[in-house]
Amino acid sequence: MTGTIGANPVCNLSLTRNRRETAFRSIAPVACWLKEQKTNRIMHASQPPLLGPKYCTALDLGISLTFRFQFVLCKTTRDLPGFLTRPFANRVLHHHEALPICDLLDRDGTPLGVLLGYGMDQNGTRLEDAYSLDFSAQDTDAVEKFETWITWMAGRFLVLTDVPAADNDQGRSRRIYPDPAGSLGAVYDPQSGIVASTPLLCLDRDIDPDPGCRPPDELLSNKGLAALLPEFDPQVPVGGYGFGTTIDRHLRRLMANRWVDLDTFTERRFWAPDPEMPDLSPADAADQIVTVMQSMMQAFCTIGPGYFAISGGHDSRMLLACAPDLSATEMELYCYATNWIGTLDVRVSEALAATLDQPMLGQIAEAGPKGSFITNRNAAMRTRQRFALGSGLSHLGDQWWQRGYARQLRQGDIWLRGNFLEIITARVWPRHALTPQDELMHALSNTRVALGNEADVAQKLGLFDAWRQSFPMDETRHLHDLTYLDLTLAPAQGAFYGFSSHTYIAPGNNRRIYQLAMQVPWVARKHGELYDAIMTRANPALNRVPLVGMITYRARKLGVPAREYLEQKIAALA
Repeated sequence: MTGTIGANPVCNLSLTRNRRETAFRSIAPVACWLKEQKTNRIMHASQPPLLGPKYCTALDLGISLTFRFQFVLCKTTRDLPGFLTRPFANRVLHHHEALPICDLLDRDGTPLGVLLGYGMDQNGTRLEDAYSLDFSAQDTDAVEKFETWITWMAGRFLVLTDVPAADNDQGRSRRIYPDPAGSLGAVYDPQSGIVASTPLLCLDRDIDPDPGCRPPDELLSNKGLAALLPEFDPQVPVGGYGFGTTIDRHLRRLMANRWVDLDTFTERRFWAPDPEMPDLSPADAADQIVTVMQSMMQAFCTIGPGYFAISGGHDSRMLLACAPDLSATEMELYCYATNWIGTLDVRVSEALAATLDQPMLGQIAEAGPKGSFITNRNAAMRTRQRFALGSGLSHLGDQWWQRGYARQLRQGDIWLRGNFLEIITARVWPRHALTPQDELMHALSNTRVALGNEADVAQKLGLFDAWRQSFPMDETRHLHDLTYLDLTLAPAQGAFYGFSSHTYIAPGNNRRIYQLAMQVPWVARKHGELYDAIMTRANPALNRVPLVGMITYRARKLGVPAREYLEQKIAALA
């Protein structure tokens, strides 16, 4: 089911009103569940362990820290230190104690499902503990109303539903829905029925390598990991897993804008923008986008202690312009440098913070931007291995992680980042006119899927073409936007579980923002017109601080050092 901007059929929402009644109704199913668990515990001793805990034991890594903020939904109780359990849809939901869970109820207090992670409704309310929606589970269109509400949720979350089916059917509608970018990743095994955050919590058997991609060589050559992993065909290309594939040929990734039925494991699209939606001017779109961003930033900047990562680029600056007064929050501005260009990011971030009269933590290793905070080789190895397992064998972590920058920050804090807003500047659109075939290759490359020999490329172009034909789309207006939203984001976001020392959230993850941006012609966005309109509307003073990309470009044209040119521009702000 698709929605439209302004559609608000279930927005009159409130926090739980009938907790006692809900508790009473829950007694019977919980009692049945407890009885089932007695049988499950007998079975537990003989069932094979999940690969994640098995690998952690082999490498002497803590399970709770490695798989922080993750979940497993399966038929029986699993031994997962640091995880809490509860019944859900005749299964057992295991969720890490650091992963928030919110009960979703109808207006009479009947359970409809749960939200894992951090979500904000379209009224700007951040969900916590329990939340009531303004419809009844007995409504014939309850599933559709629930889906519309989920569509316009924002944040980093998954929604698991368990709702009576329509038309007096005795069955249940049990589904899992992702957030707009699929940023709280999920994978599922149709054979075992296990659903989990990452592959190593979804498998209780050996990995059966996917034929379309393999992990990076630095991971496969890691001595500790290599002893645990199966053989991967060296002829298979290294890169990203695309189109819902994962490291295991039978496991599927939940992609953005689709739900998966938890009983049949069929997958269906539930959102796509109207291909005939009218164009908007940059100014008109900016007025609405800023209002949405301000709600998002108010909700997530006040969530608790944490770091708001800013840089010298566009995306985090738009969010900063829409943020509340950070002096009244526990959120700290933060920037780091792991290379030379990063030092310019830190300097620009200092100027942004000074413009707002806010303190900022700029993090550079004592030895310089290529230095490390980890000097012990064993600690460095364990840090890389922990990321590899927690991310589902995506990679060993970026330089910020591998060099111990994360270890210097307060552990467990919120970590806000300006991800997903590239659509506002049309960054994924080609800079120059391309032939139709070259434009398809440009789009396929933007999905970050691994590309091998000619036959492999042809096969993946076929998958891309099938995706293009699967729903209505105005390709001249939205091809690269929808490639980015639909195919690029979710596979890459699964790896963010590896950053287990902090709770990552992208406050710009909102379908209303994406759809409004797409109503501005992409050429205007590419020229920065929508970005400028947002900054002018939200905080013109921040827009006067130079962007790192523009500084390096103009310095190169002028033949002067970029650092020197940047300091001149910052001095001119005074």
